[in-house]
Amino acid sequence: MVDAPPRIERRASAAAPAGAIALSALFAGLALYACWSAPGLAERWGIAPAGLVLLAVWVAAAAWAAATAVRDPGRVGWAGFAIVAIAFRLASLTLVAGRESPGDPHWYLELARHLLSGQGLFLDDPAMGTRVYAEFPPAYPVLLAGWSAIAGLSPVAVLTLSTLLDALAAAMIASLGRRIGAARAGRAAAALYLIWPSVLFNAPLAQKESLELVAVLALAHGWVGAEWVDWRAALRIGLPAGLLALTQPGMAAMAALFGLAMAPRLGWRRFAGLAAVGALVAAAVMMPWWVRNWRLFHAFVPLTSVGGLSLWVGENPGATGNWMPYPAALVGLPELACSRAAGRLAIDWMIHHPAGVAHLTVAKFLRAAGVGQFAITRLAAMRPGLAPGLTATLLPLAHGSQFVLLAAGAVSLLVRRRPTLTALILTIVAQLLVFGLPFEFSERHREVLTPFLLLSIALGVQGAMAYVRRRRAPAVPSWAQRSA
Repeated sequence: MVDAPPRIERRASAAAPAGAIALSALFAGLALYACWSAPGLAERWGIAPAGLVLLAVWVAAAAWAAATAVRDPGRVGWAGFAIVAIAFRLASLTLVAGRESPGDPHWYLELARHLLSGQGLFLDDPAMGTRVYAEFPPAYPVLLAGWSAIAGLSPVAVLTLSTLLDALAAAMIASLGRRIGAARAGRAAAALYLIWPSVLFNAPLAQKESLELVAVLALAHGWVGAEWVDWRAALRIGLPAGLLALTQPGMAAMAALFGLAMAPRLGWRRFAGLAAVGALVAAAVMMPWWVRNWRLFHAFVPLTSVGGLSLWVGENPGATGNWMPYPAALVGLPELACSRAAGRLAIDWMIHHPAGVAHLTVAKFLRAAGVGQFAITRLAAMRPGLAPGLTATLLPLAHGSQFVLLAAGAVSLLVRRRPTLTALILTIVAQLLVFGLPFEFSERHREVLTPFLLLSIALGVQGAMAYVRRRRAPAVPSWAQRSA
């Protein structure tokens, strides 16, 4: 059965083909950069024969999942895939069991412990040399604390929470596929998402990305499915908008950008009405955080207290996009004062070094979007360290899957297009370029693109198979067509 384009696709913008071509060129360029980067990554981490075997096993599973875009494997097939997906997740658990991360996963666990003990949301941050109360957004720590009250904070408990969030995200990917008239492609993309290496590497760690993607997908649903300005539409847009801002503040603008992408279909008057009522709902969701921060700081802190520090991490002479130690002169300052001082340093450097800013911006984007080593870097930094040779085993899967995502995404955008999906991907790229790149910007910040590119790839598989069938179909003689 062929999925029929729904009404929202028939009314989509005529500019979609140009956007698809631009995105295809962008992802093709990033795929080439991934190829160019491979020798350097191999020199740093090594490549083991076992890694090539692991990559081949994963490619077989991914190919099976992608093929479900054009055929129904039945209940037995899906049950077998579920077993494989669970096995991959358990394997990811073995990588972190008995090890402690020095980064965000450690601090999220600490925040959850403080909440559970009734001490509130705070950390004694050694990098800033002070106690901080609003460095991390609250949504994921609160969820983690609530979950840990039931299941604990063991790696198994964290993996279970991540798996539940990833399953919810997969269901939303499948639902988004149905909304754009590509139900089978949606199911295939959901299956791919559940076994995608970057998702698997995150699963056993206390990371907010799983919750972030749920909020982004819910927000996409809210805008794509919006037809009327009413309280239901306001909730479907405002609730995930508030949740997203309280999970990943750097993505807060996505609520408005998704709306602008859908505005040509909705009409500008309807878009303005939805944006206004959705903003009121989002403000209501965020109000407790604002009130709490006002009582602590006697200042309005809408998102987090470290915006200036994040800007400095992204814009300074030694910046790479990844986190780096703060200047010694800032350590020990009060929380807000430290961030403001760092922000002034970053802005001063940007004003006086425009060429350096331009070069750094391009370099950060290429490294963050075209390389797949973040998971390995994070695992290598854990204590105790990884067994010798394990990084060489993981590199082909980590970097190879990112190349596949970029290359297949570039091709799929030209093979079979859905204007609504193209608009969503364009919006995410704009968000990353405008609101992401000036700040701390590493590989994990690009993950928001993954579910949407997987949906595009599944659509591309459908288009490619339809082309093959047409080529193989016997030609009908012209006289037979006339007699018919």
